[in-house]
Amino acid sequence: MNRNIDQLIPPAMDAVNKHIVNHDPIYKKYKGAIPSEYNGYISSFGGAVLQSGLKAAVAFNENKNTDAEKDKTPLMNAILDIVTQNDDQQYKSLLDYILSHPNKLSQIQESILDAATAIKLVIRTFELKKEEKR
Repeated sequence: MNRNIDQLIPPAMDAVNKHIVNHDPIYKKYKGAIPSEYNGYISSFGGAVLQSGLKAAVAFNENKNTDAEKDKTPLMNAILDIVTQNDDQQYKSLLDYILSHPNKLSQIQESILDAATAIKLVIRTFELKKEEKR
């Protein structure tokens, strides 16, 4: 495993707990489990970045007006927490962070992809639950 990703596992666990597990009262019904859709969302994020570009992939995932089953914003906020853990500045969103550093785009993309990989590994340690349809 990439050493950077290995070091990101503890902050990824904190970010997943903060932004997904404890994010919304609606998820309390999952009792510590994670909606299974998040596993798919984070798994496809890296491919979306490589295919569409970093800004486009992040903008798409931060869009609240999609037909996605679950809001993807908590994943983007978790990534933001990880990549800005040593940054004193506050950002409104992951896209805001990216746009604030136009000269560091390749560095930022690498750190975002590493954070997404760490989150993907962490999510897979939780029980994944599908919402029961009525």
